[in-house]
Amino acid sequence: MKVTTFIFVLFATICAIFAYVPPKYVPPLQRHPFPTFPGHGPFNPKIKWPFRLRVRIF
Repeated sequence: MKVTTFIFVLFATICAIFAYVPPKYVPPLQRHPFPTFPGHGPFNPKIKWPFRLRVRIF
């Protein structure tokens, strides 16, 4: 029984090693230049900030 368990665990380990797919490398976010025109790019002056939080206590 111990030999059967050992072979099963060894087989499962080998399958797990071959099935492993490493995660894709995601480069850190690069800094974007300040947008030339208002309303374009990540900064939008038309959106008022800070946003009104919709949090209800009760």
